[in-house]
Amino acid sequence: MATQIERAIVTGATSGIGRAVAVRLGRRGAVVAILGRSETKAQHVAEEVRMAGGTPWIATLDIADMAAVDDVVARFATAYGGIDTAVSSAGIASTGTVTSTDPNEWHRIINTNLNGTFYLARAVMPELIKTKGSFVAISSDAGVQGAQGYAAYATSKHALHGLIKCMALDHGPDGVRSHAVCPSFVETPMADELLASASAEEVAYFRKTIPLGRFAKPAEVADAVAHLTSEEAAFANGVFYRLDGGSTAGFFMAG
Repeated sequence: MATQIERAIVTGATSGIGRAVAVRLGRRGAVVAILGRSETKAQHVAEEVRMAGGTPWIATLDIADMAAVDDVVARFATAYGGIDTAVSSAGIASTGTVTSTDPNEWHRIINTNLNGTFYLARAVMPELIKTKGSFVAISSDAGVQGAQGYAAYATSKHALHGLIKCMALDHGPDGVRSHAVCPSFVETPMADELLASASAEEVAYFRKTIPLGRFAKPAEVADAVAHLTSEEAAFANGVFYRLDGGSTAGFFMAG
């Protein structure tokens, strides 16, 4: 890092993976901008970051609002003199095919998962260039293969991978490293919501399709982010970290 104290910004930091990432970065002493929709949830995460050893900074926003993203990034960079790490974790999911997905829902998914990441990258890149920093997007195994019944979600994640590849190529020469972490199902409130209508047998089947036989934990995703944004990964750029228990390695006959 260009500074002794890391300055990190995390979207979707009030729940699930984003929350785990914020706390994990706090463990290495970072100043962490906790971005999310809920002030109350952000305050809870801020206390966790403090307890982990970090310094929290809170802002509420809709990641799909470009002007709001620009404003928050500018205020954080001004307050702490720059940005070293940016993590785009804000994301939503819903089920549907091209015939059953409502166009409004399609746009909602794309605006949050893809456009929101673009807005963050656009706003933080000038700061990351100054600090030779890193950018990580939280993607999905649905970004490296199709996902039956997840037309909008899988499309948003596939497009996200194109964005990260271009960022790695365009801004690698500036010293900025860009990556994506691609987990399968993670034990988060979003996953719980998606699986709420599934039977116990169906949920068990989903677990069996993963060679390691379980879903990921948010802390495991956060550890991957921590590695990719550390000096240990100083020569890594354009990495798509498949944190999926082997589910995308190839055909697997579930036992």
